[in-house]
Amino acid sequence: MKKKLIKLLAIVLTIVLGTVGCTKENENKENNEELNEYNIQESNYIHLTTLFPKTINPILNRDKSVGYIMNLIYDGLFEIDKNYNVEPRLVEKYTQSSDGKSINITLKSDATWHNNKEVTSSDVSFSIDLIKKTSDSPYAGLVDNIKSINISDSKNFTINLNENDPFIIDKLTFPIVSKNNLGNLKTDEVSQYKNNLVGNGPYKIKEYIDRQYIILERNEDYFGDLPENRKEIFVKMVPDKESQTEMVLALDSDIASVSLAELSKFEKKKEFNITNYEGRDYEMVIFNYNNEFLNDVSFRKAIISAIDREKVIKEAYINNATLSHFPLNTTSKYYNNDIKSLAYNKERSMEYLGSALKSVNETLESQKQAESNNQNSEDLQGIIEDNSTDSSADSELSRQEMKEMLKQIELNIVVSAENSERIKVAHIIRQNLASIGIQSVVNELSEKDLTKALDSKEYDLAVVGYSLSSVPDARGILEACNIKDNQISTYIESLGNSKSEDETKKIYDQIQKYVVEKGSFISLGILDNFIVSNKRLEGKIYPNDFDIYKGISNLQMSK
Repeated sequence: MKKKLIKLLAIVLTIVLGTVGCTKENENKENNEELNEYNIQESNYIHLTTLFPKTINPILNRDKSVGYIMNLIYDGLFEIDKNYNVEPRLVEKYTQSSDGKSINITLKSDATWHNNKEVTSSDVSFSIDLIKKTSDSPYAGLVDNIKSINISDSKNFTINLNENDPFIIDKLTFPIVSKNNLGNLKTDEVSQYKNNLVGNGPYKIKEYIDRQYIILERNEDYFGDLPENRKEIFVKMVPDKESQTEMVLALDSDIASVSLAELSKFEKKKEFNITNYEGRDYEMVIFNYNNEFLNDVSFRKAIISAIDREKVIKEAYINNATLSHFPLNTTSKYYNNDIKSLAYNKERSMEYLGSALKSVNETLESQKQAESNNQNSEDLQGIIEDNSTDSSADSELSRQEMKEMLKQIELNIVVSAENSERIKVAHIIRQNLASIGIQSVVNELSEKDLTKALDSKEYDLAVVGYSLSSVPDARGILEACNIKDNQISTYIESLGNSKSEDETKKIYDQIQKYVVEKGSFISLGILDNFIVSNKRLEGKIYPNDFDIYKGISNLQMSK
């Protein structure tokens, strides 16, 4: 009896194990089939990736990779084009008031949501209110000057501002969400993915599996002029940026934004195309105007003329930057390409230097009897008095006199120890200055110490960088330079009071010309960004730093 029982248990166990084995085999088969479907070389999808979304509500989302995908699903009133200028999207027409405090907008009559309901003025008002209620929304700064919205009808409304804003059109680029879908939800429900599956853009969500993938299909009712044969998009959700890069490298994804450090992984591989475009990272060198020499325009121009900026771009940034003379994208409608920075010219630099030192000489001569509060000035005074038999305030300084004066100067160049490119810039500048007799020392500081040095003016030259805003407003960067020049302050004030695009452009032309003529700072350039794409895709995309998939509708699979 015991033997029969054991035999029976063995049979049952065999059946169970066999069943489990079959189940496991079937699961593996299904997984393998799923993996085979994800072989993008044979897929009809364009394959992209995004980090795991905390929310797909485009107004609440703060992750750039998720935002890039949301750009395919949602439109704003205006959008940023490949040149970092704005163009209408949901807007049919608009007019600004003469006082600059309001803008009348008409929405496109055929702009609809993916559920075929029309995009309305109420949706715009609701979206602005939602941004205002969400202090950490990435779009909060774009609406803080909006006072109210007066709705005329479903497609016409007026945006009223607290004060004139010359860049209000550039700020109306935030996505518009549906009041009908979200307006009656509780605060925590507004962020849930199940409530954010309906957009108004060129692609709509066909399938959404949380923390796994999104499938985007064409919005056949989209008002925009898009290719009829544009492909559907499969978006894989991944845990981190490194996974996005590695998936493209492994041919499991079609397109990714990569850093300069990551670029070398792709450059020698035949499977990839690399698209570089002007990003938003602006590099410059600022002067400390508290230094009596750097407060002299000729001394600043001597420094600028001594610096080989092309060498800086080539060696420090490995040619992955665009020379510029001002903190605006060089493709911006407000950037004047006819204005050129001071050229690299050592002879001209020495002329500026001689003029600067003569100016200091004259100043010190006129203050001979005054008690100096600056020890460096006292040392230079002694040198001038020792050479007083050879020169006068009206004569040019001799080379020897210039040399003796320059011995008293050592410029302190500060730079972040955490930025290898800027460290290279600092040392190239030190070498260039030495070639005209100006001694300098490079101090590599922690970010904390660098901030302290900038705040307390414990530097002479500082190699720094700023991120250009989506709004072409350079006032913040100009003010951060602490330029002691009343004319620049006047220009900044005039820019804020501008009431038309033509007036803004005119003021920008004046500012750009002026800062070059006065050598107000050393403008280096704007760094490139990079998109890597699988060569199985044919067609042209036009990325910018706010929308790396711009033009993705043009892409097709190679034959």
